[in-house]
Amino acid sequence: MPKRYLLALLLALAGCATHPPSHVAVAAGYCDPPLPYRYDPAFTPQADFAAALSPALLARYPRRSLLTANAVGLLPALQTLLALQEAARQHPGPVADLAALRQQQLIAGQVALVSSTVASLAAELDCEGERADQVANYLKALDDQRTQRLNVLSISVGAASGIGTTVIENKPGQYAFGIGGGLLAAGLSLLTLRQNGHTVEFEHPRNLLGEVWAEKPATDLFPPSVWYMLSNPAFSNSGQTSIIHNTRQRWQRYGQLDQPNSKQGKALASLLFGPGGQYSADQLTVRANMLNELQSAVRLLNQELQGLLVVLKTA
Repeated sequence: MPKRYLLALLLALAGCATHPPSHVAVAAGYCDPPLPYRYDPAFTPQADFAAALSPALLARYPRRSLLTANAVGLLPALQTLLALQEAARQHPGPVADLAALRQQQLIAGQVALVSSTVASLAAELDCEGERADQVANYLKALDDQRTQRLNVLSISVGAASGIGTTVIENKPGQYAFGIGGGLLAAGLSLLTLRQNGHTVEFEHPRNLLGEVWAEKPATDLFPPSVWYMLSNPAFSNSGQTSIIHNTRQRWQRYGQLDQPNSKQGKALASLLFGPGGQYSADQLTVRANMLNELQSAVRLLNQELQGLLVVLKTA
């Protein structure tokens, strides 16, 4: 076989292995709420919790339950309930009893609505996490295929260079083919370690993670009652820092963004907490882990709501 044909074969094999990674795009909005939610301003948490408390409320309910009631927007409704119950005791009768019962039903309905809101938000976070995981697994499969192809081509180049050294009669040609084939095989092997991998255009204009990272005092993306519980330090186990602050600290402590002020950290933060961009499989896995952790924190808020219902039932 002529030397130029063997050389062309080696270059063709190398070219097949080093083509640039392909790009795919993933549309956003799959997990977003179908309609914008509008919450009754009458049930907005009061900013000054201590000033909203009355001696009657403190005598009847635990302070932690009242804090949750404020998150749900029920402090005025509870005050009204106490007044109706007192009126029913002083002037017993079906009318007074019915008025107190209706107020209890209104309160229970509002707690149930907020519990449903928590579940809805957790479902959105779960959906976003699964979306990121699914695309990450797809990209990893493409990367694995490319690595396997590089390994096969490296072996093929090695075999072709070995054949070339046997069919070429002159020594300079043998040396050139042997050395050239060895270098190409080594280069292909290095590509398996240094390849950039496949990327995907992954958009998320409605980015719940960004609100947590910024630790905003108020946000339109989270329901008011949920954000009140997430951003109020009193709802965390320590009582010193808020749930969203603790979540951000864990993201930094456990490797997702351990150096947010570095050039690489700033680029990753811009990608994760902005509207989206080109993601690798590893970056999508980081995003999925963050979403799953935030989802867990949101789901735990139902413990507060359950505690409030128990107190309301027994008080």
